Amino acid sequence: MAFSVLALAGSFGKQHKPEIKKGPYLSWDGDPQTTMTISWETNIPVSGKLAYGPKGKINRILRDDQAGTLHHLRIKDLKPDTRYYYQLLNVVAPVCSFKTAPREMRDFNFVIYGDTRTFPEQHKKVIAAITQYNPEFLIHTGDYIQDGRIWDQWQEFFDASRSFSSFIPLLTVIGNHERTADNYLKLFALPGNEQWYSFDYLNAHFVMLNTEEDFSPGSLQYQWVEAELKNSRPKYKWLFVIQHRQTFSSGKRGSDKKILENLEPLFRHNQVDMVFCGHEHFYERQRQAGVNYIITGGGGAPLYEVNPGDSTFHAESSLHYCQIEISDSTAKVRMVRVDGTSPDSLVIKK
Repeated sequence: MAFSVLALAGSFGKQHKPEIKKGPYLSWDGDPQTTMTISWETNIPVSGKLAYGPKGKINRILRDDQAGTLHHLRIKDLKPDTRYYYQLLNVVAPVCSFKTAPREMRDFNFVIYGDTRTFPEQHKKVIAAITQYNPEFLIHTGDYIQDGRIWDQWQEFFDASRSFSSFIPLLTVIGNHERTADNYLKLFALPGNEQWYSFDYLNAHFVMLNTEEDFSPGSLQYQWVEAELKNSRPKYKWLFVIQHRQTFSSGKRGSDKKILENLEPLFRHNQVDMVFCGHEHFYERQRQAGVNYIITGGGGAPLYEVNPGDSTFHAESSLHYCQIEISDSTAKVRMVRVDGTSPDSLVIKK
């Protein structure tokens, strides 16, 4: 995939030079073992162009000759478990790097966090803690900024995430503050129809849902997730679901009745290992009918009060993120505050 979002150049004088506004930032819209998608935005329309290769041989060129300000270039036919270096061309940019996913099973880690809207300085505190952990990829549970319809607000998110975005892939789901999600869909290059999708990483399968769109029985999303969970459960050791809105919650919003009615039976029937969400601006871990439910909404947005019930293992209102470490037989989750302390953890063995 390679495309650019067009912009008119008439208002820019010749004295303006192309500069990077957002990015570069990484995602997968193909196989994580053999592809990487690099995205960036420039201040004026230019053709998207980059050089990449192994260390010392950054001589392969990938381009999109159509001038625009927003660029997504997918690098294909890469070797698994290999570090590659890349540099954006047509702009002043440093050499960056990324590593492809491995093919042979080994231990791996990743981070899940969400609800980063409203207070970018708080978001930066969470990002600083995450980058010290150095995960292989990140997942965001939605609500990146206050109003996703306002293009300029997205700069807050990309400025805050600049410290990791050029070398760690980010996978995302849609939250209610993305509003119409038009700008979200322009900014992020993701698999499938990009509104709901799945991806694999070694022995784990990730099902990414859009709780802002119809998921009632008979809807396109319901039919997709029903088949996705049924078909993937026998193939993978670990099965994770990521969505924005909560299934179970001890916050003021409470549990989501539509998700309980329509999606929770699918999670239970297909023995999903963990369901991660945001929407509630706190941390909470429950286990219901054999499924672990984790709310991780402490990415920088205004924190909410939580009153844990009898089914809650741990809950607190704090800035935080979740570390997940996966092996062939064990999945470990740690909730980590921005000061590095970890008041809650979960270990699942199979």
